[in-house]
Amino acid sequence: MVNLNLVIEGKRPENAMLGIVNNAEVLRESLHTFFEKVLSRDDITITILMGDGKHSAAKYFIEKLHQQQQPQPALFIDSDMPPANSNQWFDTFVNKVNPERSIIIPEESKQYVFFMVQEMEAWFLKQLACLERWAKTEGYHYEPIVKRKMQINIAEHTVIKNKKIENISKPSEKLTLLIKTYYKDIDKKPVKYGKLVTAPALLNYLDVPLLLKQDSELNRFQSTYRNC
Repeated sequence: MVNLNLVIEGKRPENAMLGIVNNAEVLRESLHTFFEKVLSRDDITITILMGDGKHSAAKYFIEKLHQQQQPQPALFIDSDMPPANSNQWFDTFVNKVNPERSIIIPEESKQYVFFMVQEMEAWFLKQLACLERWAKTEGYHYEPIVKRKMQINIAEHTVIKNKKIENISKPSEKLTLLIKTYYKDIDKKPVKYGKLVTAPALLNYLDVPLLLKQDSELNRFQSTYRNC
């Protein structure tokens, strides 16, 4: 049995403000379950290490690299850019004013950096069915928009209709808008999306085998660690 350290951009429970520590821990646990499904190996355990913000997560990943562990640690992080520009992500850590403050990921280790394109919420936009399953469990009611006497369902909303999900900037904002627009609570109030509150449940409702077919970076992660 071997252990894979997986650093993920996101709030560390130990660094969370009082009152949201439990939510941060629940998110880490949901990510652990999710990535175990992605890897689907009985001979390897996964330790999820939340890295806080982008720069902190990158430094944490480099720290784990220096420990020379096997298998190689991995970093899963928001790309904040379309897939065609992913290689430019590494350039965002170059400090031209103070080069000594640059964060340099070794060339040979870049293959162990994986991207949520452009944010984790893109996974949920790729599978709107996970919203349906989550809403049903939470007791939320789905209400399609009606414009000019025509019903507009969530998949037909202009923020995602006929769009390649990975080319959508700020998918977290788009997901927030869709949930607020289409889902109402028991008091008929719009439902709010929160990464620490909502994302853990949505992760549990993703169809992982299907998502592996939909998401090239998840597929690359699985392929990288399938036979390590």
